Parts: sequence; C-alpha cells; structure tokens
Amino acid sequence: MRWLVPMLAVIVVLIIALWPGHTENDPSTGASTATAPGRGNPQGELDRFAAAAALQRCPSTGSANTETGALGGITARCLGSATEVDLGAALTGEPTLINLWASWCGPCREEIPVLEAYVHTPGAIRVVGIDVEDSATAALALLTELGAHYPSFGDTDAAALRGALAAPPVLPMSFLLRPDGSIHRITAPAIFDDPTQIHRAVSELSS
Repeated sequence: MRWLVPMLAVIVVLIIALWPGHTENDPSTGASTATAPGRGNPQGELDRFAAAAALQRCPSTGSANTETGALGGITARCLGSATEVDLGAALTGEPTLINLWASWCGPCREEIPVLEAYVHTPGAIRVVGIDVEDSATAALALLTELGAHYPSFGDTDAAALRGALAAPPVLPMSFLLRPDGSIHRITAPAIFDDPTQIHRAVSELSS
C-alpha cells in the first residue's frame, strides 16, 4: 500500500499535463482568441443592417445655408453611418416633416408605413425620421420589416433634442421644419393613420 500514494500523485500530474489547454479562452489570461458573435466588427454588423434597410441618403451639412434654426448644434448620425452631422445645418433650408420615433414604440410601428406612403404622394415634402433612445440595429431592422426607406437619423442627445423642440417625453411626435429654421409641432392628429392627414397638417402650418 505504500506505493499507492506516490502512484496516485504521478497519475494526477500526468492528467494535468495532458489536459487540453484552457487558457486560450480564459479571459483572466488576456489570451483569448474567441470573439463573441457580432462583437468582432460592430460597424460591419451595422453596415449589414443598413444595407438591408436601403434607406435614402440623409441630408448632410454640405448645404450653403448659414441658418441652422433651433436644431443648430445638435448632432446625430444617419442610421448605419459613423459620421456625425449638425441637424440644424443638415435640415434647415427645405420644408421638412421631422418624425421622432423608436423601434420599441408601438404607435410608431403603426405610423411609419403611413409616413412612407406619404413620401410617394404628389406634393409631399421631405420626411426625415429621428430615432431616439434606441439601438441602431433594432431601428434599422424595424425599418426593413416595415419597408420604410425615407432617411432617418439616430444616436443623438434625446434630452437636447427634446429641449430644442420643446417636446414632451412621448413618441411618436411630428414637427414641420420651415425653410427659415422655425419648427412647429403637429398636434392634430397626434399620430398619422392616413397620408391625407399629413398633407393637411403640413398645409395648415405652412400658410
């Protein structure tokens, strides 16, 4: 029996020596070669969602307009893009229907197809969405699902945006941005369910 203990010790050492290495996936060693799905290239993943959504190009700050209105100084990124733009500089100068929305907002899901339908009607003005307090991939996935292709911004300071628009913390909300940079909230109706309602609201606030 005296030989049993040394023999067991030898066996244990051999097992440890032959056991498959575990350090390559141990985060404490810093030597992990495994990458969680979707985390190795976040921009690449975002690019795939953006390609599937096929949104129209967002307005940029290349405009010659010097007036930026109430949205001046508030930055955002076109959904799927890494480039920040000044919303005031990008949007001021052309009448625009601005719609605040999020993928987690139930009424927004009902309104987005109406906005998309309005875009394709005669006399429609530019429509731009601003996705707030949301994930860019979730937002793009929803737009893909709904078949909405008008441009939409995201990744903006929601508090600063609401302050500039004097907007309460509810969604969805729509605003008419006039060429001079002034903004008027559309309150009737609170949620569009027909493109003719959008035409009527824009006409009333433009006169």
